[in-house]
Amino acid sequence: MSVRMTAALLTVALMAIPPAAFAADEQLEAELQELGERVEGFAVIELPAAGELTLTADQALTADDLRGVTLDDSPPVLADRPEGWDERMVDDWPAGEAPYAAEGIAPFRFDYFTNEFSYGGWHNWYMHEYAVTHGFSVLFPYNHAPDDWPHLPEGTDWLKWGGFVNWHTWMDERGIGERQFQELAALDVPSLMLQEQKLANDPQFDQLMIDMEHGLLKPEQLREQEWYPAQAPEAERAAFEKRYYDGYAQTYVAPVEAARQNGWRELSVYGWEPFGRRWWGLDEVVVDPETDWAWNAFGKQIYASMDILNPSVYCFYWSPQNVAYTLANIDLNMRFVDAADERKRMRAYYWNLLHGGGAEKRWWTNQPLPDEDMRAMTTMCFFTGSDGMVLWSWSGTGDHHRPQIEAGKYVMVGEGFERAPEAGGEAVQLARYAVLLVDALDEDGTVRFRPVTPGTSGSGVPDDAPSFAIPREELEPLLRPASAPIAALVEGLALVKPLEYLLSHGEAIVDVPAQEQFAETLPIVRRVELDGYHAIASYDPLARDGGEARSVTIDVAGRTVTVPTDAQVRVFVVRAPQ
Repeated sequence: MSVRMTAALLTVALMAIPPAAFAADEQLEAELQELGERVEGFAVIELPAAGELTLTADQALTADDLRGVTLDDSPPVLADRPEGWDERMVDDWPAGEAPYAAEGIAPFRFDYFTNEFSYGGWHNWYMHEYAVTHGFSVLFPYNHAPDDWPHLPEGTDWLKWGGFVNWHTWMDERGIGERQFQELAALDVPSLMLQEQKLANDPQFDQLMIDMEHGLLKPEQLREQEWYPAQAPEAERAAFEKRYYDGYAQTYVAPVEAARQNGWRELSVYGWEPFGRRWWGLDEVVVDPETDWAWNAFGKQIYASMDILNPSVYCFYWSPQNVAYTLANIDLNMRFVDAADERKRMRAYYWNLLHGGGAEKRWWTNQPLPDEDMRAMTTMCFFTGSDGMVLWSWSGTGDHHRPQIEAGKYVMVGEGFERAPEAGGEAVQLARYAVLLVDALDEDGTVRFRPVTPGTSGSGVPDDAPSFAIPREELEPLLRPASAPIAALVEGLALVKPLEYLLSHGEAIVDVPAQEQFAETLPIVRRVELDGYHAIASYDPLARDGGEARSVTIDVAGRTVTVPTDAQVRVFVVRAPQ
C-alpha cells in the first residue's frame, strides 16, 4: 500500500472521530479552515492514534502554492506617491519586475508578528514601499523623513537609528581611560546624557534603536591591566570587578534610560545580545544562564532595560550550514530569555548579503545569499519563539538592483550559461550561484572575467585561471543583483502569514538541536505546537546544490513522523487526536 493511500485511509478514519475530541482554539480552527479554502490541495494531516506516519512532499505548503493567493483580507495599500523624488533614491525597474519583488505574492501584513526593514543607501525608496506592503510594518527612512511619506499604509511605524554611539570618545572627553568602565559606576550617566541633549525624542518616529558595538575586558584580561588592584585583598578585588561590570552595563542601560526620560517608548540596542553571535565552536556551546559569567555580571542588567532584543545572525561564509547557524544562535539567545523573569521580544538582525568573515579579501564578501537559504531562514525564524525579524542592508551610493559590472568586482550568476574560454577549448558551464571576478570592462562593452574556484579563499581565482569574454548586454541579464534575496525573504514571510496565529501563540519545539544540524549539515526540521496542531517546517540545504533529498524522523505527540526535506521550504500541519 502506498504512503499516500495510507495517509488517506488514516484521514478518513479520523474524520469519524467526534469534533469534541479536538478541543482547539476557535481562531486557530478558523485560520486553518481559511488556508484550506485559499490553497487548493492543502489540508491538515491527521496523525494516527498510534504508530507511524510518513509525510509526502505534496502534502506541504510551499511559496509556489501562494502565488496569486489572497494572503490578507485587509491588505496594506499605498496612497498616491509624493512627487519630486530624487532619481538617485529610486530604481529604474517597472513596477513588480524589480529583483526584490516576489513573483505573484500579494500584499500582506502581520497581526501578531512585527518585522523591521532597515535597508539604507541609494536607489531603495521603491523597495521601501514594496517592503511595507509585503510583510514589514516598521521602516527605517533613508534620506527622507517620516512626515515626507504620508502615502504609506496605515499602521506603518518608523524606526530611528541612533543617538549615542561612541563610548571611547565620551569617556576620553572626561579623562576616563579606555575601557575603564569601573569609573562609570559612580556616575549618574543618564543625567549627564540628558544634560548633553543626547537621544532627543522625535515625534515622527515610533521606535528607537541605539547602535553601540563596543567591547569589554573579560575577567582574565581585566586582571592583567596596570590599573587593576592586583595587590588588594580578595574582597576589594571582587568589589572592583563588580564596579567594572556594573559600569559596562551602564554603557547600555544609561542610554536607554535617558531615551525613556526623553519620551521614547519602544527601545532596542544593536551591539549587545545575551548570547554573542558565533560560528566557530557553535556546535560545542553549552548555555547555562545560572552560571554564565557575562549574563550574571552585566547581561541581566542590560536585558532588563530593553523592550526588544536585536541579536545579529548575519552569515559570514558561503556555506550550506547558514540556515542552521541562524537558528542555533537564536535558540541559544532564547535560553536566556526563557530563564529571565520577564520574556522580552526578540527580533534578530538578518542581512541579505554575506558578511565576509574577516578584514582580508574574500571573494564571497557582500555576495547575495542563495534564495533557498534566505527563504528557509526567514520562515524558520518564526519557529523559534521570536517576535519577528529585522532585515538590515546598505547600498551606499551604489545600486543593489543592478549587477555591479566593474573591473575588480565580483558578480554572481543568476541564470546558468555556457561559455568557451577566450583561448579556445570546450565551453564551460557557469552554473547558478557561480561567482565571477570581472577583470576588465572594455570600451566596446566586452566584459572579461574569470570564475571563482569553489572551496577557495582569498581572491578565489588562480593566476592561471582561464579568461572568458562576453558582451555586457548579454551578461547582465544572467547575473544576480544584491537585492535578489529580498524576493525570497518575502516568500518566506508569505509562508508564515497563513499560519500566523498558530506560530505566534504556539510553543516552539526543538526536535533536533540546531547546533547538531549546523555541525553535521543535516536537513532541518522545526516545529510549533498549539492545541494539538503541529506546524512543521522542513528544508535541506544540500538539496539546493543537487544533493539527494533526505528525510527526518521526529516524535510528534508520541507518534513517529517522517518528514521529507528538499530545496523547498515545506510547511506541514498535522493534528493529534486529543
